Amino acid sequence: MSKPLSSVDCISPAFAQTKKQLFAPFRIKRWLRLAVVCLLTGEFAGGGGGGGGNFNFPTSHGKGGKNLMALPHIDWGKILPWLPWIIAGVVLLFLLILIWLYIGSVFRFVLFESVLYDRCELKGSWKRWEPCGRSYFYWNIALFFVSFTGAGLLIAVPLVIFWRTGLFNHPGEHLAALILGCVALFFFLMLFVVVGAVIGLFAKDFCIPIMAMEEVGVLAAWRRLLPMLGAEKLAFAGYVLMKIVLAIGSAIIVGIATLVMLIALLIPLGIAGVIVYFGGKVLGIPFNVVTISVLATLGCVLMAGFFYLIALISTPPMVFFQSYVLHFIGSRYEPVGAILFPPPPAEAPPLPPLGPQPTLGQPPDPAPAT
Repeated sequence: MSKPLSSVDCISPAFAQTKKQLFAPFRIKRWLRLAVVCLLTGEFAGGGGGGGGNFNFPTSHGKGGKNLMALPHIDWGKILPWLPWIIAGVVLLFLLILIWLYIGSVFRFVLFESVLYDRCELKGSWKRWEPCGRSYFYWNIALFFVSFTGAGLLIAVPLVIFWRTGLFNHPGEHLAALILGCVALFFFLMLFVVVGAVIGLFAKDFCIPIMAMEEVGVLAAWRRLLPMLGAEKLAFAGYVLMKIVLAIGSAIIVGIATLVMLIALLIPLGIAGVIVYFGGKVLGIPFNVVTISVLATLGCVLMAGFFYLIALISTPPMVFFQSYVLHFIGSRYEPVGAILFPPPPAEAPPLPPLGPQPTLGQPPDPAPAT
């Protein structure tokens, strides 16, 4: 395997691999399949405290002494009959998000395989990668709960300390302490978020190749990755910074392309909407539950189509970033490097000489008598 590539050295070969896989030649079926992978992995998209004492929020009064900070009146009598449906909708949305995350965890490995081997196979890929995807899904859920709990404790504990020490009783007298405490809390919280984001990034970019090549779980992949991180701290830090820069540039390009596509679609969709509206009025179609359901279904179909178009636009950046990851880790991890950087074919040994050749115009030497 060649010398480990830096975060800058990986850019050029990643561009070359992306061009080869998507444009040389242009394969529409492969592009459409990769857009499905982009959609399922989410790559097309590019976290209380009681008071007491004499501390009260300042209130403002408008004309007539009306409290501008007062909360709006909520008629719970009208909301309570719909509360079971609201809870059911929230639970259903939560389950759908979990299902999407589970599918996306499996298709992370499909994306890895597609770029590494220059083939995108959707049929049969689920059964092949579902065990690895399940392990990665459990890791993401555990990381989310640890991050959520840690952030909650990081916010709640200082607030409880402030409250128990009486800083909230007379905030004007402890203004400097409150400001310094809030600034320190903000920086600690940002540091916690950044560390969690880097851990998630390394798991997505580097643990997945190890899991796929060795068919191990995410914890075993981390055990193989940590020595690499310890040996090249600056190289991986440079990788994170370069990934941020590349992600910003990609987001700008994809955002502009998406805006152009949206403007181009709004014109025909707007005309179609006007035709449907006035056509329905002319035909006397009533606006009831059936029509609302039909319009909602049509809206969901259009929204799904819109997201798929965004996924088509985001397919080249997705392939580039996956190729970028493979070149970086492949120059440090032999199983990936052996596929990504195959050794040159061995040269055939030279043929032995045939012996002395006759001079032009002379007969060959006679064979010795036996």
